[in-house]
Amino acid sequence: MITIYGKNCVYEALRKKSKLQKVMISSIQAEKDKNIIDILKKNGYKYEIVEKDKLDSKYKDNQGYVAIREDYKIYSIEDLPKFKREKGRILILDGIQDPHNFGAIIRSVDAFGYDLIILPNNRSVRITEVVAHVSTGAIEYTNIMYVNSLLSIVTELKKLGYWIVGTDASGTTLASNIDKSLSLAVIIGSEGFGMSKTLVKQSDFILKIPMVGHVNSLNASVSTGIVLNDLKNY
Repeated sequence: MITIYGKNCVYEALRKKSKLQKVMISSIQAEKDKNIIDILKKNGYKYEIVEKDKLDSKYKDNQGYVAIREDYKIYSIEDLPKFKREKGRILILDGIQDPHNFGAIIRSVDAFGYDLIILPNNRSVRITEVVAHVSTGAIEYTNIMYVNSLLSIVTELKKLGYWIVGTDASGTTLASNIDKSLSLAVIIGSEGFGMSKTLVKQSDFILKIPMVGHVNSLNASVSTGIVLNDLKNY
């Protein structure tokens, strides 16, 4: 089980009809937000109205909404073919370890209609309460896969017809020069080390983000949002 908190997180879990063990609402919000009580009763969710201080002592930034949710579904490499579609979009995260970055990236993945996020089992952030909270509920609509080897997953993606788009400071390709009708798997590396050299070699394109400022680096979640927008297929 995982604890989710914040109005958007709890509401999206309810909209998705996720399995929730219990929902806790502050007495203040229960008085203001009659809608959520109606939803909870209508769908048979167990809920408790508690004092705001009780929630605040355990969950920062909860906004008066907390729920105990079943763990999010995690996919494996065997599930990869089910995500294949025409003009498909998959995101690979190489070495992302900060939960705030991951949560923000999930928001972009949902916003731009990507089918799947793939992370390696080693050197990667896991799905935590912070990740779910920062995603503001987008995690309810995001497919996530952990694999033992990114090199193996890239090989499988190529077999399925995906073109691999790396992102690196050495990149020379502009997003505008990539055919958006292709199925693309985009790789985002860590802020400290970038993509692994092995994955750079496996990439069909190395993308660059044109910048004119004095600082030539961006937060990983910001870079992801820019790239996913630039490569959207609609």
